[in-house]
Amino acid sequence: MLKFFSQHRLIVVLFLFLFLNLHLIAQDDPAWDNTTKTNWKNAFKVVDIPSSIDGKNQKAYMYASKSNFKKPLIVSLHTWSGDYTQKDPLTNEIIARDWNYIHPNFRGSNNNPEATGSKWVIADIEDAIAFAIKNTNTDPNEVHIVGVSGGGLATLIAFMNIKYPVKTFSAWAPISDLEAWYWESVGRKQKYANDILKSVSTDSVFNFEEAKKRSPLYQTYPIDLRKNAKLFIYEGVHDGYIGSVPITHSINIYNRLAGELIYGVSDIESINNKAEVDSNLVSKANTISLLTKRYNPNYQEKNILYDRSVYLAKKFQNIQLTIFEGGHEQIPQALGLIPIDKTIDKKCNILTLGDSNGFNKDGWVDQLKKRMPNANIINISKSGRTIGFDNNGKKELNALANIDEFLNSAQKQLKGKKCNYIILCLGTNDTKSVFAEKQNEVIVNFESLLNKIKQHSIYHKSKTKLIFVTPPPMRTKNILDKYIGGNERLQVLVPQLMKIAAQYKFEVIDIYNPLLGIIDYYAQDGIHMSGGGQDIIAGKIIDKISKQLQ
Repeated sequence: MLKFFSQHRLIVVLFLFLFLNLHLIAQDDPAWDNTTKTNWKNAFKVVDIPSSIDGKNQKAYMYASKSNFKKPLIVSLHTWSGDYTQKDPLTNEIIARDWNYIHPNFRGSNNNPEATGSKWVIADIEDAIAFAIKNTNTDPNEVHIVGVSGGGLATLIAFMNIKYPVKTFSAWAPISDLEAWYWESVGRKQKYANDILKSVSTDSVFNFEEAKKRSPLYQTYPIDLRKNAKLFIYEGVHDGYIGSVPITHSINIYNRLAGELIYGVSDIESINNKAEVDSNLVSKANTISLLTKRYNPNYQEKNILYDRSVYLAKKFQNIQLTIFEGGHEQIPQALGLIPIDKTIDKKCNILTLGDSNGFNKDGWVDQLKKRMPNANIINISKSGRTIGFDNNGKKELNALANIDEFLNSAQKQLKGKKCNYIILCLGTNDTKSVFAEKQNEVIVNFESLLNKIKQHSIYHKSKTKLIFVTPPPMRTKNILDKYIGGNERLQVLVPQLMKIAAQYKFEVIDIYNPLLGIIDYYAQDGIHMSGGGQDIIAGKIIDKISKQLQ
């Protein structure tokens, strides 16, 4: 019995120890402030940018688009403890989209007076934009700043201070009030309190005036300069509990900016008082409810941010706030949320032949229609379609067996008009498990399909331009049984399809390799990408068509 009570007492002591120290365990540096990963792909080069304010060289990682056409520029800002060498999760998608990119240093980690929202930081970000525009094929009207955590703070600082007419600012889990965050970090026993102290104070006494001076919440809002820019504020509802920045930072900066647009006042206390009766703003009751529940029982299930539920969405003019199911983070699909003007004014007739990725709502054909609003696109894609197999025993899904009928039907719909482009994107379903032993037939079927297309009168009468888009990759794990091993088969198949297509004078677009690094988070089932991922495919088709128009 004595032994039992001794063991019981030990369990109680251990429990009390864990309980009393839980806040220390839970408040480790968040993953988004991880500075240990510094490996960059060879496509990104280190550049030196002389500072316009003090002449010091500020390094950055930069990627220049390989396109012949003007492309957007993404200015990605590192986190609180990071610098330009910190690995950026956006880089895989930058390569996939082939957008211009720069990842500047702006005085490195936020633990010294030259960093942390200083005048040097503001100048360095503007210098990085100017350098990238000069040294890449950037469309100067498509410059976009994005940052998470400390990068979110820097994004807000840029919104309030830089002169360049940036099109969009995306601040994820941002800090907006350094004084508030100092005391929050003291309470959480996090290193950030000491970092802020070293940034704003010359001694051990916290300089709250300097902290407020560097806080976007209290800075002058350049309304006229930003009237054509958009600010997107994103915050995970659990941040502050399983992250380092309470959601009040995002709510307060939204209220401050939207409130100034509505009432012409900048005092956050006055604006928050007005929020009690103004549905354009976030009330104290809504704020407290989100802080305590970390959930909104009245949220609309259809209101989602890719795969995340949205518990609060507010927008006034060009300022937008989104509180979503998540923590201290930037979702992987962040670049897919940035609005880019990507349309081309081209009147032409296009025939598209694909599988479910072309047939589904928001698939690559739908994205192409959005990008080419004046084009007449005849889509003969179908879920389950193959190059040359009767998928699921259905002959109508066999493109080779039905290609003449498909082309005859398209010709009738054109009513004598030219077919300017035929775009073919097939092969995913040909690599299903059921066809694993027939991969040699895929090559034969593909060559026969291309041959039939080139023999048809729709091609000869119109001098149609032909485009082959490779099948996209698929996930290798957590995928439907019928697709197991499919990506491995695609790795072998895609180069062969590309070679044959080129031999038949098709323009070839490789989407398989660029999408490998991002398929997992754009395709929930590992096969079918959401609209943001499908848009990448459409963008590559647009580039090819635009090049042919030159």
